[in-house]
Amino acid sequence: MPSPKDTGGPVVKSGPTRGDNRSRKQSGEWRKKRSDSGKSKEKDKKRSGCFITSAACAHRGLPDDCKELETLRRFRDEQLLRTPDGRALVARYYDIAPKIATALENEIDFDFVWDCIQRCIRHIDNGDHQRALSEYRSMVSSLSTRFSND
Repeated sequence: MPSPKDTGGPVVKSGPTRGDNRSRKQSGEWRKKRSDSGKSKEKDKKRSGCFITSAACAHRGLPDDCKELETLRRFRDEQLLRTPDGRALVARYYDIAPKIATALENEIDFDFVWDCIQRCIRHIDNGDHQRALSEYRSMVSSLSTRFSND
């Protein structure tokens, strides 16, 4: 298998895909460098805090602006962050989700997360925000329990 540098495409310089080529758009063009590249994770948390969803989407080869991530980010920003309870829930998620996201390791883990994400998206699209929140909370709780002993 040739090195990404041998393919002539742009090479990712940091992050989990460091050393790989950037992904391509459907048109075949190389994706541009992410605007948040090189910025502190602390500063970027509000934008990209969907750690578990990001891991599942990356595993499926989806871009950072895919429907799933954009829908869940919008739900976080427009629903959860508008209430004290929602802000507390998001803060708790930021504490535990990075560890969970890095512990996801096999198809069963990623399929479990992906199935939950799809249910959440359907609930959000149908305006059933409470059910979407309940689904996502249940997934995080299950994963947190599973990976807490690792």
